[in-house]
Amino acid sequence: MCSGGGGKCSSWRMRATRSAVSSSVGNAHLLACYVDVCCIDELSLPLLLLPAVQLKAALADITAMSELASTQLQLPLGSAAVVSHGRTVIDFNPAAGNSTTAPALVPEDFELLQLYGASFSMGEALGKTVRAVRSKKGAEVLLKDPAAASDVVMVAASALSAQVYPDSRFGSLAAKTISEVLGSLHGKGLSSGPAKEASELHLTAIINPLTREAQRLSQVLVLLSDVLKPSIQIYLKPQMELSELPLKSFYRYALPDFRCDEQGRITMPGAPSAYFNRLPQRRVLTLNLELPESWLVEPVMALHDFDNLRLADVHEQVAYAEYELEAIMLSGSCSEAGSDAIQKARMPPPRGLQLHLGTPAQPHQVDTLVMQNLGYFQLKASPGLWQLSIAPGRSQELYQLLSSSTGASDTHASLWSGQRSSGSGSSPAAAHNANVTTHESTQVLLHSFTGKYLLLKVQKRPGKESEPLLPAADDMGAVAASAAAAKASNVINVFTVASGHMYERLQKIMILSVIKNTKSRVKFWIIKNYMSPHHRRIIPAMAQQYGFDYEFVTYKWPHWLHKQTDKQRVIWAYKILFLDVLFSLDVPRMIFVDSDQVVRTDLAELYNMDLKGAPLAYTPFCDNNKEMEPYRFWKTGFWDTHLQGMPYHISALYLIDLVRFR
Repeated sequence: MCSGGGGKCSSWRMRATRSAVSSSVGNAHLLACYVDVCCIDELSLPLLLLPAVQLKAALADITAMSELASTQLQLPLGSAAVVSHGRTVIDFNPAAGNSTTAPALVPEDFELLQLYGASFSMGEALGKTVRAVRSKKGAEVLLKDPAAASDVVMVAASALSAQVYPDSRFGSLAAKTISEVLGSLHGKGLSSGPAKEASELHLTAIINPLTREAQRLSQVLVLLSDVLKPSIQIYLKPQMELSELPLKSFYRYALPDFRCDEQGRITMPGAPSAYFNRLPQRRVLTLNLELPESWLVEPVMALHDFDNLRLADVHEQVAYAEYELEAIMLSGSCSEAGSDAIQKARMPPPRGLQLHLGTPAQPHQVDTLVMQNLGYFQLKASPGLWQLSIAPGRSQELYQLLSSSTGASDTHASLWSGQRSSGSGSSPAAAHNANVTTHESTQVLLHSFTGKYLLLKVQKRPGKESEPLLPAADDMGAVAASAAAAKASNVINVFTVASGHMYERLQKIMILSVIKNTKSRVKFWIIKNYMSPHHRRIIPAMAQQYGFDYEFVTYKWPHWLHKQTDKQRVIWAYKILFLDVLFSLDVPRMIFVDSDQVVRTDLAELYNMDLKGAPLAYTPFCDNNKEMEPYRFWKTGFWDTHLQGMPYHISALYLIDLVRFR
């Protein structure tokens, strides 16, 4: 917060208080305490000695500061903060655990903060622009008033700073630390673009060059340099001690292509693109995409194998691949409200609940299941108005969507965006306490490429409170019924995944070996995320020629699950992690077969095996081939200690009872 006095700008340190201060001279002790709490540092005045008119104005200012601290800055009682150039740079709040004692600040700290804030403030550039506009004819009347123009510049500078520095609550010594860093780097930076004095925009970047963040930032700086023509100062501050090579990949940020016309104006941006040059010719490279959390992107054109790319084998000048945004993920958490749920700190998720997404004319276009973890669900969608509903069948027999007369309209379920709201109907507890109504579907508006995250609330239908959606873990009758259903269906479900042209060729061999040796009809469930465009076209043709069923399944890696950077590890994870939600509830069992396997017998024998209540059946490695003994890594080191004499099982072939697993 800046106060103009004698041409000097001072930072104020304020403590929040909810005590109402009368505009008249009331209790001298209360006034003195209030002034001490407000602590206007170098501007502290002997208010009690002021004339009545000035004292009244001072009290009004103090009251306004108190309201500002408690409302706009949202400082709780007992906390303190330093606000500079519209940004909260020091936040002392014992209740939140930020610090145990208030930071001891001296006048020199405020001078340092003032210098630091002025160097990054946009007020000077905005003031220059406002003065230029004021000098022109037809300027706004508001800008002709110097005081009003100053307010306009202050508000604009604060708003822009809040956008540039959204996380402005550093720490008690952050301003001093940043200034020390800039001081230590003085004179060692690399300059780019026009001179700082000649440019309206100046960027200073402090980069650790051997990090993924630096790889991203370098591409953004190039784009800003081409489009906005700023002056740029870059300081390299590497980590001096490294135990291993921090960067193991080449990186390009796919940004829109901005061009200027003959008049120098920026035209419509082109498609985002990334170009790699001077890559090693004889190394095997893998192309991997880092995408926004809500984007589902698939290749639509790729002549070469970008999982195993060796540029020495590419005869063209450029190995080209084109990707397309196939869907935007509509995700969320689903919670269940019961008679005693309001007393629970955490409502149980209705795991296994089936959800449909579509339109009123076609309600079932996409479906999914609710996970046990966080009640998480995700659906593929595109921008537009959608209808979200509980799937007909067991899910709809037991559950209904909730809506609250205070939280949503009568035709919408209670959907909370996850942001804080002061409204009475913005939380599940509020919906429970309000006049609750139920519905079978709700409308969802997806209006952004950033996706949408929903908090969906459901409730058991009257009389169904004690009925489970999924069988209990000890319900062996349900397990027997699942095995009987698997035998009666006469369809063998096979799950597989492949990435890269070589494994896709092997996958086709595996599919034909299964069809040749299995008498029952076979349905293949194939992970679509990593299929090449060519393979996606081949599978339907093979299904028609050889008489099998297929379905492409897709699941986006959840945002709350630890990210894997190695593409092969991600593919391995898809073999195991999402089995409960990849397939619909009417699929009783599934056999996973690796793409490089050759099946030489009828899979029905494995599919109908009695698992004796076990959810999974894995294949143990055999020991009869002595020539392979040197390669049995599980007999030494970590695996030998971990297994403790138990056999090592491989995930190349396994059977899962989905009913028991869920």
